[in-house]
Amino acid sequence: MGRLGARYLPTLLGVINLSPESMVTDSIAMTLSGVFERARHLGKQGVSILDLGGRSITPHAPQVDDFTERARLAPAVEALVDAGFAVSVDTWSPDTAAEALAWGAGTINFTGGEAPDSLLRAVAQAGARLVLTYMPYGDAYRMRSCPVAPYRLEDIEAFFRPRIARARDRGVAEVVVDPNLGIIPPSVDDPTKIHLQLAVLRETERLRELGCPLLYYAARKPERLARIMMASAVVHARPDYIRTHEPEILQRLLAVEHEALL
Repeated sequence: MGRLGARYLPTLLGVINLSPESMVTDSIAMTLSGVFERARHLGKQGVSILDLGGRSITPHAPQVDDFTERARLAPAVEALVDAGFAVSVDTWSPDTAAEALAWGAGTINFTGGEAPDSLLRAVAQAGARLVLTYMPYGDAYRMRSCPVAPYRLEDIEAFFRPRIARARDRGVAEVVVDPNLGIIPPSVDDPTKIHLQLAVLRETERLRELGCPLLYYAARKPERLARIMMASAVVHARPDYIRTHEPEILQRLLAVEHEALL
């Protein structure tokens, strides 16, 4: 990844949702042909890693069990890996994550609260990348009924430090941290939500003190201008990885940043 004074080139993770209940409908692919169509589109937009999810975190979406999640993921992950794509699996289920490694996923985007030792050792043995996500609720389903957790830098740091240490102690070579800009529940009003998200982005250099590459989600806001503004804030923070539904917006912003250096 570039730093100030050099061209900034983050690694992009492009989302493919295998869940028909997902809110971002243009990222949904329910057939293998649809998965490959989406994968090729993302690749043309500079995406290096395909991030596949098998269930939606939309607050009112039907809850999907681990068995259904794996049934959705397995054919797509195996087919994409066989075709030479780099694949990440987004899950909070340790069992699904372990299966994903067997299918050939090179990244586990773990969105649960605590990765068990068995999963950490499996990631280490596979030589895979592990993304740890700020998830103080346990998982997105439990989040629906929990009181709103703090979303401040000190809470995020306190969440990550012991988890990073455990992952490294169990042999995981590459640990990436995601402060989870999209975690703030819809019960929080929009001004507060945006203010808290931007406050974390402004403190990116403090998060670097955790000693891990950073991943930010360019949060998918309902209005296009709001999506551009959030993506721009993420680009200005210069994380190592950016997860996105719309890499087209990020590529234009990265081009603007490059043009400013010429």
